[in-house]
Amino acid sequence: MAAEDDKTKALLEKMLTDLYSAASAEDAEFSEKHGGSYLEAEDRQFLGKITKSSFDTDSILNKYGPYGSKYSSTSIFNPYCPYGGQYGRFSPENPYTTTPPKLIIRNIEIGKVSENRFVADRIPLSSFLNSLKYDIDQLLLGNVSRSDITALAQSGGTYIQAADGVFLGNLNPNEFDAKSLFNRFGEYGNKYSSTSIFNKYSEYGGPFSNLSPYNPRSVNPPEIISGGKRVAYLTVNQSLSPRVGPDEVLSWAQAHVQKTY
Repeated sequence: MAAEDDKTKALLEKMLTDLYSAASAEDAEFSEKHGGSYLEAEDRQFLGKITKSSFDTDSILNKYGPYGSKYSSTSIFNPYCPYGGQYGRFSPENPYTTTPPKLIIRNIEIGKVSENRFVADRIPLSSFLNSLKYDIDQLLLGNVSRSDITALAQSGGTYIQAADGVFLGNLNPNEFDAKSLFNRFGEYGNKYSSTSIFNKYSEYGGPFSNLSPYNPRSVNPPEIISGGKRVAYLTVNQSLSPRVGPDEVLSWAQAHVQKTY
């Protein structure tokens, strides 16, 4: 009986070894086929090669290709497919998905591209897109910012930053932007969110917190940053200048910030 058990165990171990070997070979072939640097969905769907060439059919930068076109069913730029938009199950833009795509650089996974800040080893979507557009050489070396604030500063965006360094949302006048104060259902425009200045019970929105724009005595209120520089304090404290009041910040943004999609 023991001999039969040993034979069965040996057979199972061989089957598992063969299975893992086949899977490893398949992964290596997949990676080699796509140049070693690419975006891959959780369901193993290839989402575009990371390459300088925008003419490469497989490039994520090719706006007419299957991975760069906003009309393609396999593009993160198509808001109506599973791999794009705020509601796509595998989309990097979905702030709630737990299955965002992974970024492979030189055959090594360096992180998950996602707007969900609770994803482990996260690379903000804005950082990934900025690197694609402005610094692809560093991206191909695996160097990409993992900070929302750094990404916005690099792109010249306008946003709010608390005195303790916490990002409090951007000022893009687009109510569908997940990170905008204009999005009343987003993390930064929602009056129930802990990182919203509109939550009067939060550290960043309460009338007594030194980090809140609604505290008239605070000397450390949030700041409005644009192009990497402070343009105003966000506060009701009239002794600080220049300043924008928190109740006027959306009107201020509509007048001073270009809407992006």
